[in-house]
Amino acid sequence: MSCNCSEFQNTTSELQLLNKSILDIVTKLDEQTSMLNRAVFKSATHCGCIEIHGTKQLYSPNKSFEENQKDLDTHVEGKLCPKCKDKIEEEMGELLFYLASMCSALDLSLVEVFSKKHQHLKTLGLYNLL
Repeated sequence: MSCNCSEFQNTTSELQLLNKSILDIVTKLDEQTSMLNRAVFKSATHCGCIEIHGTKQLYSPNKSFEENQKDLDTHVEGKLCPKCKDKIEEEMGELLFYLASMCSALDLSLVEVFSKKHQHLKTLGLYNLL
């Protein structure tokens, strides 16, 4: 099933009954971010389907961007099991719901926000990282 950003935002607006206040949306967005982080960490600490090995990222100014990209690491080893994958996707979906709700409350277009950021990334390229 495919859905675009506008369609998603419209559906979100139609279904938004509780937490319609911007104050509620902001706090729910923050809460949902924590829930997503918790789901990721529980995949490592409770399930064990992934391991997180945080180490210093080694970036060398003497190497090209592409060479450095190959050396950088996500710090994630393993693969999400189906149960953890479903949970993380669920939490990401909830986060997107509240993000779309915030856009609607502020009379913003999620599509425009997405498009502007995408154009910004394409325009600045590597300079976006600075």
